[in-house]
Amino acid sequence: MSLEVTRKETQQSTPPIDGHKGNGMAVMPGMATMHRLRLNPNTEHKPESYEGLQLEFSPFLFSSLERYLPSPMLSFSRDSKLYYMRDIVLRYSPEGERSRVQRHHEYSQKIISHYQVFTWMIQKSP
Repeated sequence: MSLEVTRKETQQSTPPIDGHKGNGMAVMPGMATMHRLRLNPNTEHKPESYEGLQLEFSPFLFSSLERYLPSPMLSFSRDSKLYYMRDIVLRYSPEGERSRVQRHHEYSQKIISHYQVFTWMIQKSP
């Protein structure tokens, strides 16, 4: 079985000059020409911490995904990498999954806030 690559697949499209993709969504300048994610993670790269940021997804997802970023992008600022990875995750994550994650986060915060009140009440009682 041989793998044939058609001429159409080997041609690379040039990014639009006006900063918009063909679907009308704006892209960050310079991001349109970025490479694809790596197929295998860069195990030598130490990802940055994304904890403490208000994110729709787990900070561990972004730390894991950072290992798959193209080599030139690893030296970018944390915010730039986060913007790029967030765009990827939002593109490929179904709406139902995003709302489920958001509801789970709100539920967890509600439990934590009630637990703190309950703990305070136990400490104050004789």
